[in-house]
Amino acid sequence: MKKLNLLLTIVLIALLVLLLYGATQSGPRIVFVDVNRITQEYTKMVELNRRYSADVSYYQSKLDEMSKELEEMRNRGASQAELERKQAEILARKQQYEQILQSEYEPKMKQILEEIAQKIDKYAKMMGYDYILNKAALVYGDDAYDITNQLIGFLNAQ
Repeated sequence: MKKLNLLLTIVLIALLVLLLYGATQSGPRIVFVDVNRITQEYTKMVELNRRYSADVSYYQSKLDEMSKELEEMRNRGASQAELERKQAEILARKQQYEQILQSEYEPKMKQILEEIAQKIDKYAKMMGYDYILNKAALVYGDDAYDITNQLIGFLNAQ
């Protein structure tokens, strides 16, 4: 009987220790963000998109002028060879403009995305988060754990 009481006492103490330890230990701090909103509302990304759109409009206006010239050539009765040459020129210019835009904006976009990732890492450490997940990868997430607005504020304040 004494052995049974001793065994029960040990089991109860072990359970009590486990319960107390479990109560003081919290699980990992997990939150999520809407990455699309972050990239749409981050000031540097907004500015980059504005400049990109302006450049696209500029190059499109140049292509429109060339297309207008092609139409005028058709109306004047230019030869098929001249029309084909002008079409080839327009196509070559379009490809050139696309390459210019890509070579200028792709590195800038990559740099901003890397900057966002670094700042998210800094924010997570500062706030004590163990994980920040992308909302797009979640099946469900309670809005209480969505820190998108706070993170956008942090990014834009930096």
